[in-house]
Amino acid sequence: MHLLIKTVVEEFYALATTDVMIGYHFRKIREKDGEHPLKPPLDAFSKHLPRIINFWEVQLLGEKIQGESFDLIKLHRELGILPGELGRWLMLFRQVLQTKDQEIPIIQQWDQKLAHFEIIFKKHLFS
Repeated sequence: MHLLIKTVVEEFYALATTDVMIGYHFRKIREKDGEHPLKPPLDAFSKHLPRIINFWEVQLLGEKIQGESFDLIKLHRELGILPGELGRWLMLFRQVLQTKDQEIPIIQQWDQKLAHFEIIFKKHLFS
């Protein structure tokens, strides 16, 4: 597991799962409750996080998919994500990336991937 990818994903999830605008989407998939219903601990996503980390390893490093492949658009369409929620997701993710050394190639590539996913999601989810 790539440490920088793991760190970014975990930092993003710490923000997103408790976010007032998009947190409810993440809380739909939590595996257990924490002390506060709107603030699940990261270990409430112990099965989901490795999958997301692997997804970004595939996207950024060309690693192989671990487990079953999935239809990214279909999964997110089923969540009923709104355009503003996609914008919020992107903002939070970029906020985490901005805390990292911008000279690291993987960080630069990650930002490009986010821009690509933004185009794809807008095309397939909102048009």
